[in-house]
Amino acid sequence: MASATKRACDACHRRKVRCNGQQSCGNCSQAGLACTYDAIPQKKGPKGSRAKVISELRLKENQKKADHRRQDSAHKYGSPTSSPSPTTPSGLLNHELIDRCTDFYFAQLYPTIPIMHDEQLWALANQLDTSVEAYCLLCSFCAFMLIQSGIEEKAGQSMKQFFGSCSSISLGKALLEEGLRCRKRYDYIESPSVNAVITSFFLFSCFFGMDKHNTAWFHLREATTLAQIIGMQDERTYANSTRVAAISMRRLFWLLFVTER
Repeated sequence: MASATKRACDACHRRKVRCNGQQSCGNCSQAGLACTYDAIPQKKGPKGSRAKVISELRLKENQKKADHRRQDSAHKYGSPTSSPSPTTPSGLLNHELIDRCTDFYFAQLYPTIPIMHDEQLWALANQLDTSVEAYCLLCSFCAFMLIQSGIEEKAGQSMKQFFGSCSSISLGKALLEEGLRCRKRYDYIESPSVNAVITSFFLFSCFFGMDKHNTAWFHLREATTLAQIIGMQDERTYANSTRVAAISMRRLFWLLFVTER
């Protein structure tokens, strides 16, 4: 007869579920958690919400990943003394979250905000770890999706399970702060691009959704100014762009024009 497991792994012990003692155990493999046996056994305490525990464990793992990302980012982009120290875990922005926000965007918001296409978002996601501009745009994009009212209900049960006990709005605000912080690391004003215009527009949308109208209008004016600097009001600007990219850029310009008025 097989002997009973004498000790549960750290995650199963924290969640108070039965552990098979393997490496990695079945529970951790199913939940996508790191299976470790590092914790010192302690006395049992009162039972808590298992969903909340899983979210806390995932957050700790994301924070560890964020520390490595910040170190790599400091080497790649530099760390200006004027830039504030990070207060939110940048590891919260990952490819799974980007995919879910992308699906929500095309299912719910694309008909009214048709300024990005799928290939453009895939290209940005592939530059997540190499381009600070792409990182800032995706932070603002995901923040806008998460701050939208009722995203969990509109996106279905899978989105509810993804967030667990975390609030989509709190995660959106954290990504908004992260995007603003990292945007100070490059000069998007002196060397503007279409991505910078889109980032400013999503920042406007985030603050507008949070009822911070003065800050929202500031970023809308910023987006409009950047669009004028790169010549989006001139049809010759689109001559060297692909057909799909030119359509998206024109839609962006007219969306800014209509929104500002």
